[in-house]
Amino acid sequence: MLFTPSRGRRRILAAAAAATIAALTLVGCAGGGTTAAADQELVIGSQMASFPSLDTGAITTAGYEGQRLIGNLVYEGLTKRDVSDPNAAAGVAPALAESWDVSEDGLTYTFHLQEGVTFHDGDAWDADALIYNIDRYMDEDNANYDPVLITYYSVLAYIDSVEKVDDLTVDFTLNQPFAFFLADLYNVYFASPKSLDESGSAGQSKNPVGTGPFVFDSLEENQSISFLRNDDYWGTVPKLDRITVELIPDPAARTAALRAGRVDWIEAAQPDDFASLESAGFVTTGNAFDWEWSWQLFTDVAPFDDIRVRQAMNFAIDRESIAEDLLHGTASPAFQMFAEASLYYDEADNIYSYDPEKAKALLADAGYADGIDITVGYITAGSGSMQAKAMNEALQGQLAESGIRVTLDPVDFAGMYAALGEGNTGWNAANQAFSLEQPSSWSWSLLSDTNYFGYSNPEFDALHAEALVTTDDAERAAILTKAGSIQTADAGWMYVANDTAPRAMSASVTGFVQPKSWWIDFSNISME
Repeated sequence: MLFTPSRGRRRILAAAAAATIAALTLVGCAGGGTTAAADQELVIGSQMASFPSLDTGAITTAGYEGQRLIGNLVYEGLTKRDVSDPNAAAGVAPALAESWDVSEDGLTYTFHLQEGVTFHDGDAWDADALIYNIDRYMDEDNANYDPVLITYYSVLAYIDSVEKVDDLTVDFTLNQPFAFFLADLYNVYFASPKSLDESGSAGQSKNPVGTGPFVFDSLEENQSISFLRNDDYWGTVPKLDRITVELIPDPAARTAALRAGRVDWIEAAQPDDFASLESAGFVTTGNAFDWEWSWQLFTDVAPFDDIRVRQAMNFAIDRESIAEDLLHGTASPAFQMFAEASLYYDEADNIYSYDPEKAKALLADAGYADGIDITVGYITAGSGSMQAKAMNEALQGQLAESGIRVTLDPVDFAGMYAALGEGNTGWNAANQAFSLEQPSSWSWSLLSDTNYFGYSNPEFDALHAEALVTTDDAERAAILTKAGSIQTADAGWMYVANDTAPRAMSASVTGFVQPKSWWIDFSNISME
């Protein structure tokens, strides 16, 4: 069996360059292959403001939290993020592919699939199921094609053909070498062909059927979503019977829900609450990882078209105070593009410090002796937003001391990306947080002509392009470190903080070890 994409590739490339977010709330249920009771139930208070569509790639419209707390429970990719070592950055591990071979020219990947795997509805996982899903994603004439899904699967643009070798072996031929191919397949989720044949994309968006360790159970619109353990799971069967995720975007409300026993675990716990929660017997966790919280400056329009103004922004803020005093050590100060936990970090690139007088001098030299007035849009809650309101208000006060007068414009998670996609935001900068561990996805945030913020540096672009085809890990890391040095010297962003993913949970939650990653393996977690 051979699948060769045509027009779909152009759609993928265009979507990858300008992704927009539209979170949907849906209601559905699923059965089969689950535990009947829920004695071991973990209830998580999420910072998501709404639930996304539950169809494979569309889950990412809720950000990484959507993938972590929904997608990775129900679905799987050929690979996954390896978070087995809490002291190492996430790597690549086998998932629905047991192993793989790569040709010397880097163009052919032969995947050997896991044997004996079934979807939650009993449909078989094999080469035919794999090709069915890839065809669905890439062929615009496929009855279940959905451009929203392709938006988050830019890795598929590198595929020239997919060919079945036998029932458990598939060859992927690429149109050019791509060093991140294995890493980027982690969230190209596979859905049951039987389910798609019976109910199409609309059915999958309400009743997701994958191969994952948990089976979708129910969704209460704008409230909660539940999953039951998949007793027939091919890998390590989870200890938990049920996971329920509740929408609690307000951080104070999440803490209150934890104290009241309504939830067992909260995402993005408020740093101010850590001491009292620990005194009350709750457990708090955190670990450094690659997560950048910054202001992305619109560098193609005044005042940030002048590098001196951008540098002034970076000298005008006290990031140590933000990290230590406001966030009580649950974040680390960011002095450059890459977090210290990043594979591409170089301490020599920490070129900014708190120096308000230098900031004023730079502004005056740029012709802004009386200061500047700017507007900044920021995400109020959602995946990785940290303590957005408090952090932005603190920055607003710090910047004012250097004559930088800031008007804050709060928006929700979906509203941010809708505004960026439409353009003409009325902002001079946008505040959002994201990981840079997936360099192939930098087009929307960093690459010339495709990022939302007007940043453009041909040398940066050339280094990024070189990294995408460099297969040696050390060489590739050195190239990307150099690219980060250039962007930092350009002051493309105002670098503020790197998250540690602070969480708080009941002492009844056992078996959780915080990784140096946004991803979580729930298989060893249980309730005492």
